[in-house]
Amino acid sequence: MKSITIMPNSTALSPDLIAQLPQIIILYGPSNAGKGTQSAFLKELLPDRYHLDFGSELRSFVTNNYDNKDAKVEDQKVAKSLKDEMDQSNPVRTEDLKYVIESAITSCIASGRGMIVEGPGRLVEEAQWLSGFMNAQNASVCIYHLHISVEEALERASKRYYVKGINAPFLSLEDATKACSEGQEPYKRTDDLDPEGIKKRYSNMYSENFALITSIYQLGAKAQLFTLDGRKHIEEVSSDIVSYMNRFFG
Repeated sequence: MKSITIMPNSTALSPDLIAQLPQIIILYGPSNAGKGTQSAFLKELLPDRYHLDFGSELRSFVTNNYDNKDAKVEDQKVAKSLKDEMDQSNPVRTEDLKYVIESAITSCIASGRGMIVEGPGRLVEEAQWLSGFMNAQNASVCIYHLHISVEEALERASKRYYVKGINAPFLSLEDATKACSEGQEPYKRTDDLDPEGIKKRYSNMYSENFALITSIYQLGAKAQLFTLDGRKHIEEVSSDIVSYMNRFFG
């Protein structure tokens, strides 16, 4: 996997501060809010942590199992269910999500390893399951909620590009092209080419639920919640995250 430096001039966190951080750091917010970019930034600051991107895990599972005749029958069934929901811009079923990602969370919590969790809890029942699971494992949790409007989400979707092997998106075709290796071409995710789908996801999976979802995490997992202005420049949002870390955990 290639690495990408999000904030090259950022100050490294002190060992004392790192030791005080919650075991699980969640990046929450609508599509295009910058969760992937800030997760990559956190991974630079906290390289020993496991990065679990719910969206990437689910898309990868579908790719590996949907048309794979050698895959287990149950894997094929779950992949079909996931693809059907994704194609309709609907939240995935909680039981399908658990099937794909529960083992990764279980192993990290059991081993005491820290996690950076990107994009979980978009359904009430999913948040209830995940927050209860984290609480039962006695894992400490904090949430960085990146807020943007639907108009901003649409504008960002029209501009962002990806390069294979790099998780974080690029905000221009020029920047993405520069990051490509020989023979590579930037690409846009299918989700970003569907404005109506973006609006639907924003409504169904974010604006109608975010206050309830975040309160479930606060009560169910005793999570600390920090809301950031996702409209800011990437480095400003990164700086705000570090400021919260120093203010509340330093």
